[in-house]
Amino acid sequence: MIDQIFAKKPKRRVKDLNIVPILDMLTTVIFFLLMSTSFMEFTKLTVPPSQVSVSTSQSKDPPVSPKMLLSGADDDLRVTLLWGGRRPGEKRERIRESDPVKRRAELVKATQKLTEDFALANPAEKTIQIALTAKLGYQNLISMMDGVRESMPDVVLISPLEAEARTGRSGGNP
Repeated sequence: MIDQIFAKKPKRRVKDLNIVPILDMLTTVIFFLLMSTSFMEFTKLTVPPSQVSVSTSQSKDPPVSPKMLLSGADDDLRVTLLWGGRRPGEKRERIRESDPVKRRAELVKATQKLTEDFALANPAEKTIQIALTAKLGYQNLISMMDGVRESMPDVVLISPLEAEARTGRSGGNP
């Protein structure tokens, strides 16, 4: 019994500490600290203030920026071509066709006619903005793009909200 009281307790086994992850973290932190000090010098650069130049010549014509807008319902479409510039104007075509295949062909033909007439009057203009109201189908947009492709190679799509605002403002009937 006394032997049990004074007996040496077995030594506890201490697990070895794995220092590899700690060294990995330390090298990463050191790398970022070194890099951040080099970036501090870039923030000290002073850039001279920008200069504003004002053009006083009014000889340049204002931009024409044509817009082709499609509104209405599927069986009663209205194509409107609007433009600005020195001589702003507006042309419209109406398509009343219930058959989708014929409606697509009529829409392509109407947009071709409008853009060809506009391109003859404004040969320098190569960009047109296209929009349709939100309730019209995607196929109508593709048909419009097919129609303007020959006369106006650069097509920019604009918001349906702008199409609704412009066609609502300019009235419903051509």
